[in-house]
Amino acid sequence: MPRRLFIAIDLPKPVCWRLGQLLLQPPRGVRPVRPVQLHLTLHFLGDIEDAACAGLPEALARVTHDAFSIAIQGTGVFPLRGRPSVLWAGVAESAALAELHAAIGAALVSHGLEIERRPYVPHVTLARFTPAVPRSWTVNFLSETARLAIDDIPVDRFHLYRSRKLDGATEHSVEATFPLGSGSGVRLIAGSRKSPEPEGRRDGHGPD
Repeated sequence: MPRRLFIAIDLPKPVCWRLGQLLLQPPRGVRPVRPVQLHLTLHFLGDIEDAACAGLPEALARVTHDAFSIAIQGTGVFPLRGRPSVLWAGVAESAALAELHAAIGAALVSHGLEIERRPYVPHVTLARFTPAVPRSWTVNFLSETARLAIDDIPVDRFHLYRSRKLDGATEHSVEATFPLGSGSGVRLIAGSRKSPEPEGRRDGHGPD
């Protein structure tokens, strides 16, 4: 049976809490992502057959990279033109993040998996929109949060996640964790889950 997989960086709880504070009273049609679900997607793999899943953690464990830090800057929406469907917090340009993304991509290709070829746009999904969201609210929100800045967010590991539907909600569970730096390797975690999140429309970058 296929597994829906993605690779992501978790955010520290204080960062998730601060981002969650941006949408305490959303208008009708804005569906915020619960703070416990916030993360930065590196690669969305989609539905992967069991045969292709075999050996995947070992392939990802061969990725080596030093720990580093990132910064969140500003907000935006997808798509850039037309009616928005996703609200996100941006991630400042980071050579280290780009290198990690590329290294993981190379490991996935070596394992025989396909990866997205479009440019990587790192972001943290904050909410999903329905057509009912007033354009004026979106414009005001983006203006008010344009100077959003959260610096020195540590990145010392990444995770292989499985996404499943559970009673109409989406549950993310950790399949494996990969430390960066001197602790590089693979640490399997059984049953580690993020709280379910109501299913919503995706922006094409996976369950983020």
